[in-house]
Amino acid sequence: MSERSIFSNLVRQADGAFSAVYGPYLLQSALQPIFAEWADGRLQIAVVKGLIRASANGAPCSPTDFFQSVPEDERVAVDGLCRSLHILNAGALGRRDVSLIVNFHPGLYLTPQAVRQEVERLRLAAHEAGLPTDRIACEIRDRPYDDPDVLTHFATRLHDGGFSIAIDEYTGEDRDLDRLERLSPQFVTFDTAWLRGFVENSAGVALLRVVIGQFGLKGIRTIVAGIEEPEMIAVCRDMGGPLMQGYLLSRPELAPTSFNLTFPELEEELAQTTAEPVGTAGFLPVETRATRPLRQFGKRGV
Repeated sequence: MSERSIFSNLVRQADGAFSAVYGPYLLQSALQPIFAEWADGRLQIAVVKGLIRASANGAPCSPTDFFQSVPEDERVAVDGLCRSLHILNAGALGRRDVSLIVNFHPGLYLTPQAVRQEVERLRLAAHEAGLPTDRIACEIRDRPYDDPDVLTHFATRLHDGGFSIAIDEYTGEDRDLDRLERLSPQFVTFDTAWLRGFVENSAGVALLRVVIGQFGLKGIRTIVAGIEEPEMIAVCRDMGGPLMQGYLLSRPELAPTSFNLTFPELEEELAQTTAEPVGTAGFLPVETRATRPLRQFGKRGV
């Protein structure tokens, strides 16, 4: 598949969703909401994360197995095709203030030309989707064997193109502090295992609240993923209200999703009276804060 033919693989279905065909594979977007909570306790989708779903002859195929089946000389084009799918399907949601996080395989973009081509492809997809570029966050996974200079150049070019940056698996180590400095992200997702070690006690929660507050001053929105227990919702509120993602709140859905029905946008009047979102607590969109569980974590408490 040539770089020029990438959009010829895209198909708009009768239901309005975009999919793509690559060889024997059908590629679809699954979008998972990431929530903020307004002061009255209602959930508002702040971000959606794009996840690729591949199938062949009706049988699902894991993303890892799918990408391993792609010839090396086509991986850049297929990687970009998947992001284009997510961008187009996120744009079809028609949400005014929702951002999109899309994954990157940074090891595929090792030359200035490859980076420049990918930035232009992203801009084209954003234009087609009607999404402002700053609402598209490119999640750069910085592995120990990656060249820091290459990733920094990549992030700089994405910023220059108007895009946002996201990083995941943040643990507060020196390597992560270095990533913050080099990549200048707008979204940071805490490492789930690292986070659980902190929420075992109130001192750890207080420290996380400080970290989240410092991130906020820098324009960084923090994400807590893997929310599967109701008790963790109240813990997040005590942490200062990070954005929240997890199966308890909402599972990924193939596009077209039901999100506009299950989590409609808040009316302008409500948004103006509730000021800024305070976080992502709660797992029912109309449940009030007063009726939610007290802060606990499992059976140990905090």
